[in-house]
Amino acid sequence: MTQTLFRCLSLLILFLVISGTSHVIAGEEQIYTIKKGDTLWDLSERFMDDPYYWPNVWAKNPEIANPHLIFPGQKVRILDGRLEIIPAYPEANQQPEETADIESAPAEKAEQSFTIKAVGSGEGFILTDEIPLGVLVDSVDNRILLTKDDIVFVKMNNISDVTIGDTYGLFERGETIKHPHTKDDIGTMMNNLGFLQVTEINESTVIAKIIGAYREISRGAELFEYTPQNKEITLRRGTTDKEGYIIAGRDKKGTLSTNDIFFLNLGSDDGLTSGNLFYLSRVRTVSDEVLKKSGSIELPDAVLGAAIAIETKTKTTSAIIIKSVDAAFIGDKVSVVTH
Repeated sequence: MTQTLFRCLSLLILFLVISGTSHVIAGEEQIYTIKKGDTLWDLSERFMDDPYYWPNVWAKNPEIANPHLIFPGQKVRILDGRLEIIPAYPEANQQPEETADIESAPAEKAEQSFTIKAVGSGEGFILTDEIPLGVLVDSVDNRILLTKDDIVFVKMNNISDVTIGDTYGLFERGETIKHPHTKDDIGTMMNNLGFLQVTEINESTVIAKIIGAYREISRGAELFEYTPQNKEITLRRGTTDKEGYIIAGRDKKGTLSTNDIFFLNLGSDDGLTSGNLFYLSRVRTVSDEVLKKSGSIELPDAVLGAAIAIETKTKTTSAIIIKSVDAAFIGDKVSVVTH
């Protein structure tokens, strides 16, 4: 039996590693006929015990422009731990007599859902229309840079909403993020510095203690809603077919692969939520020399991998790459998985 292991996702994802065996005896070829509702995700989970195997199938079958667009009647060859889409030539519409139709899963199948744990030092977010809740104005000593366990004074916009024990994230403003293609301003990168907890409220003064520090903290740091960095994310299928773009990488990283965090220009206003799965892709380019010989030709996008949404804001989302077929860059396409 071919042993298949889930990829161990580190940095912000600690994935439960599952050991299993494939559904096919090595060397024994079987053919599965695709049925209505099947996706590459489903087939990879069913026959490889690994739903994240699907980019390998997609990458090796460039005629599939979109992983949703496999259709009933197509054939899948399962052999030696691999899945191969059999080209759907016109004469292949009739199933060969020797083809064994493997029993499919029930038509009404529960949505793919499992839990992963995100861990890390804070991914930050892109500020668009969010309003700071307050600002760190001073500390009990004269040190310029602050860190964990320091006591600080905070100016809150609505002190009536603050109670002892409340926790807030600390952020500093970074560079302006522009749309990679239109060059329009999208927002401001907010670097996650750490978080503090309110210990005392004295009329208009709020006293707090810095509980965690990811970077050095200074006066003027802005307070926003706190999102725990060690959290569980449940994978959810999306409800929108909108496409966006990678607009920034964490810590200005421009070349992205497995476990890297990036930001895209879609958010909760577009129907996104934490746990949504994304496909990453890039428009294929054809050289002028080839175009002269072949004429105009439309090719499917090149698959780059898959990612999961970590946190959504109104107009932007942070996500982590969980499967990488090829390096992704700022400006590459991001599509929400809805099937």
